[in-house]
Amino acid sequence: MKKAIALVLCVVLAFGMFACAKKTPASKLEQIKEAGVLVVGTSPDYPPYEFVIAGTGGEMEYKGIDIAIAGEIAKSLGVELKIEAMDFTGLDSAMQMGTVDLILAAYNETEERAAVMDFSDIYYIDEVVALVKADAADSYTDLATSFSGKKVGVQLGTTLETDYYPQAVGAEKVALKKVTELVSELKVGALDAVFVEKPIAESYIKNNPELAIAAAIAFEAEATGYVVGLPKDSAELKDAVNATIKALLDANMIATFAEEAQDIQDQAILE
Repeated sequence: MKKAIALVLCVVLAFGMFACAKKTPASKLEQIKEAGVLVVGTSPDYPPYEFVIAGTGGEMEYKGIDIAIAGEIAKSLGVELKIEAMDFTGLDSAMQMGTVDLILAAYNETEERAAVMDFSDIYYIDEVVALVKADAADSYTDLATSFSGKKVGVQLGTTLETDYYPQAVGAEKVALKKVTELVSELKVGALDAVFVEKPIAESYIKNNPELAIAAAIAFEAEATGYVVGLPKDSAELKDAVNATIKALLDANMIATFAEEAQDIQDQAILE
């Protein structure tokens, strides 16, 4: 009888130890692999980086440079990709709350973001331009005088707002959540210019020939480069993401993703 009781106690103890071991927090990378899904946050109103098109069956499909990169990262981890679409301004808090595993959204590293998250290596660098009405493009000659008294639109919460807008001396800032809203305001004359990355401007010009890039405007700051946002202190995940980025850059695949996205960006559903 005592032996039986002892045996039962041993089993219970062993089970308890096993249960405790199971409760040990896994690394973020292990959690993703165990779940079988990589959740990526993005703001799909920014062709050619991230946008939505109607698929052949009428379903909505996410496309773009960042979406393609996200797909390659998920493939390298051996998991499925899930896109969580939201306003750009909601991405930082989504990462802090743990509702997304990564952020890919033409995303820049900033001091404020660095306090709450980590970043991958840079995977893409682009040029910022001033998007204006085509018939007024030649009137914009420099940042020191051309924007005085003008309303300039920038996407809320981006480096366009913090680093580029201040260079337009005397301009009035209008910061909105979506680039689509900014372009609509520009088209109806509520804005005089929108500061945006060159491929984004070219995407909108393609469908709106009344718009143009103010060719004479050159910003002092160069684009800092786009990175993947990662959870704080997720070293294994960061290493895995950087390995995928390096492989893509070495194979010139990100340039290919850019070409492919630009070929279909006129199909983007922008609301």
